[in-house]
Amino acid sequence: MKRQSVFLVCIILIILTLSIGYAIFRSSVDVVGKSAIVKDLDVVFYEVGEITEEGSVGATAKIMSDKKRIVINAPKLTFKGAYAMFPITIKNTGSIPAKLESIYEYGTNKEGAIKVSYDGIGVTNEVLNPGDTTSFNVKVSWEGDTSKDYELLEFMLKFNYVQV
Repeated sequence: MKRQSVFLVCIILIILTLSIGYAIFRSSVDVVGKSAIVKDLDVVFYEVGEITEEGSVGATAKIMSDKKRIVINAPKLTFKGAYAMFPITIKNTGSIPAKLESIYEYGTNKEGAIKVSYDGIGVTNEVLNPGDTTSFNVKVSWEGDTSKDYELLEFMLKFNYVQV
């Protein structure tokens, strides 16, 4: 009877060890699989078109070397209603479809007289397939109340894309 009990305990321990090992192996495979998918998601700023200015002087836009950020500079808006329009193209260079989840602006003042608006892009369910490009406009305009010229407005944009 004692041998049967020892044998039964050994069988239970072996089954328990195998199931714990399988659970650990299974969770590591899932983590590796998710990491591989994220590497295939790559949406970059592709080009900046001809900038349109009305009451603005010296507006520029520069895509950073990582192609994930763009610096927009509207150094002088001369009167209320003045604006600079930046046509920008983005491209999905990855291998999976993506959609825009959020837009980050670094260096803008939401309470100030200068407003940043987007035409042709937004946080929607629109999918950007691999190899596709889309164009939109970023408009920097003087819309609020103030009595002096606005100078040296420079800010950075970064888009956060997620897998569809």
